[in-house]
Amino acid sequence: MKTIKDLISEGLTEVSATSDIIRERNVKRVYSEFPELKEIDSQILNVRNSRFIAVIDKDERLIRRFDIAEEELQTKRDRIIAVNKIDPEFDIAKPVCDKCNDTGFTEGADGTVKVCSCRRKELEMCYEISGMADYSSYRMKNYRDDYLGDPAGRKKIKNRFLKAMLGISDNADKTSLWLYSAAPQSGKTFLSIGICKTAINLGKSAYYVKCEDLPNLGTDTLEDLKRIDFLVIDDFADEVTLYNNVGSTLNNILEIRAASGLPTVLVSSFPKNVLVSKCDMRISGKLSSAGLINTKEGN
Repeated sequence: MKTIKDLISEGLTEVSATSDIIRERNVKRVYSEFPELKEIDSQILNVRNSRFIAVIDKDERLIRRFDIAEEELQTKRDRIIAVNKIDPEFDIAKPVCDKCNDTGFTEGADGTVKVCSCRRKELEMCYEISGMADYSSYRMKNYRDDYLGDPAGRKKIKNRFLKAMLGISDNADKTSLWLYSAAPQSGKTFLSIGICKTAINLGKSAYYVKCEDLPNLGTDTLEDLKRIDFLVIDDFADEVTLYNNVGSTLNNILEIRAASGLPTVLVSSFPKNVLVSKCDMRISGKLSSAGLINTKEGN
């Protein structure tokens, strides 16, 4: 599974080509307006080539002569550029994006690094291949704390979810497995996808999947889920873990991720005590020590 960093890295070849094209256009335009500058640049190139041969021949006299010639030509060149107010870097390839200097990432005032707006195409592509192709309209910025009331409580849940994604635990015993349980139609999926997209926007590898769909994922994807930075498994329910090899598949994923301390969030409409008592026994043992995104057991 390709991550956002992989996609941005692949796109840098195109960015570099674009930068070169812009440079060539600038050079062609300036040379067309100031042919004397083009002639001087051609002479400088010839002098440098001749100097290179003199260096090979170890002819100090010629080397010195070519050095003087280039200095004189450079002085003329600088004068033409200054008089005509030409950009002195017109022949230098510059970054296409002045926000990220073509790295694909920008750093905020708080030191947070995220994907630059110029890489929107790669970002959307990463969302799609990370299990969120059907949720293109879901955005963290559209998550409302006041939805269904209790804005303070929903904001607290959102912040705890974000901390889980970042690997920050409020407990003395650090945990990498989290449970977010809340009533149906309370916005769990919206928030889960929003956090998953936020992780990708921060340069992390992340994936969103419904629990029942785990056995339908390809072998390569299942292997990737064991090592990506952040994993969200939605619609987690005790019955789902008992059929279609879900329990075995999930257990394997959780064991490897826990060993590496990689955060995983299980999202469910059922409270923790019900899930622990009824789900696959291998999952039950792990779930009993999971951290809670929401602090109320019954939610």
